[in-house]
Amino acid sequence: MAKAFSVALAAAALAVGLASCAGRSGGSFKQVEFRAPALPDPELSPLLADVESIGVLSGTNIEEVRGVDIEKVMGRLTDATAKAVGRNLPESRVITQDEIRWHFKEVFFDSTWLAAEEHRTALRDELEIGAVIYVVLESFQAQMTPVSPSPYGLVHTPGMNISVDLELTLINLVTGQAWTQQRQRSSNWQPMQVNLLGGGDGGERQLLSALAAPLRQFLRRVAPPPTQEGRHFDLSGE
Repeated sequence: MAKAFSVALAAAALAVGLASCAGRSGGSFKQVEFRAPALPDPELSPLLADVESIGVLSGTNIEEVRGVDIEKVMGRLTDATAKAVGRNLPESRVITQDEIRWHFKEVFFDSTWLAAEEHRTALRDELEIGAVIYVVLESFQAQMTPVSPSPYGLVHTPGMNISVDLELTLINLVTGQAWTQQRQRSSNWQPMQVNLLGGGDGGERQLLSALAAPLRQFLRRVAPPPTQEGRHFDLSGE
């Protein structure tokens, strides 16, 4: 992680230098903006120290509800997690859930499996994974309501209120240390869509919306996006 930060910082410095050279004829000072790398939360930095590759896995014991394919939704959620980690930690190699499950075809991944030292060793030795993000949907409830929210308050249109409990854990596969985000219920209430009763993308999109808030909170600590920085530089040459 320190190497990734140094490389990104050097790239930002190079961009600043080029911008300074280009703007010498424009006055004594120039405002230069650049994207600076952001480090993980200090509490979590030890879990990511010397980690070059991160795997993403998900799990749940919840079966299909109201025609919503829970496994499909969790797959989309882990794909989004992998993309965000790869984008915000560009020096880290991200191993997707599909790749891990393809390699360990007969394995049912859960917290008990990941807690065993021999299984963590297998992930390290066979796929060279240094850390794993494990996403678990602990509970899912869908309630139909006679009213639904609108920009003007409640309206007499049937609604669907989806409530979820998502647990996200970062596990260092070398030390076995883990950090779990404090679980909290997240909900999404919106007007009923016709295809919710028959399943399909409408219900899946609403479930993903309910899962998005705890996921964003987790990623802000583990893989925060770069920050926009600005600096004033003296171009007078004195």
